[in-house]
Amino acid sequence: GRLNRWLEIMLEAHPPPLVEGRRLRIRYVTQIKTRPPTFALFVSRPADLPDSYLRYLSTGLRNDFGLRGIPIRMVMRKRENPFA
Repeated sequence: GRLNRWLEIMLEAHPPPLVEGRRLRIRYVTQIKTRPPTFALFVSRPADLPDSYLRYLSTGLRNDFGLRGIPIRMVMRKRENPFA
């Protein structure tokens, strides 16, 4: 939906960093709670996503969705491999 279209724009503007020569993949985002606004990011390797990139995404959420002054929580989740 709207959140994932926003995520695509953010990823195109500033792609996630390379870790060990491979780019981290953020597959999609979904809102899991409203008070406080909590979002789940499905990432290829959650432990390797730097805090600075999370700040970039949360600042983008605040600015683009009118959430200034509201604390935003971001939860990293690893997508389970359906072929494992």
